[in-house]
Amino acid sequence: MKKKKATPKSSPKQNESHDMPSHIQRARILAALEEAGTKGKSTLELREEFNIMHPGGRVLELREAGHSIDTVWTVTYNLQGHRHRCARYVLRPETDEVAA
Repeated sequence: MKKKKATPKSSPKQNESHDMPSHIQRARILAALEEAGTKGKSTLELREEFNIMHPGGRVLELREAGHSIDTVWTVTYNLQGHRHRCARYVLRPETDEVAA
């Protein structure tokens, strides 16, 4: 007996590539964190708003590249109403220290 293949579900962002390179994901995260300021962005927000499936990995790569990003643990709810403990990432502002 042959199994029928599942019909792919349509997504609200059908034109968006499912294979987004890591450097683009990192750039999206940096831009989002810069715009968010001290509020930062949570793992869930980065997944749902920016299509980044593994924000923690990309944040780690940004840290390794020299960006100062803090993690604040929070409790939040996803779009389906499920409660989650998740990371909120906050980009620390760069300090322009002048040597005396």
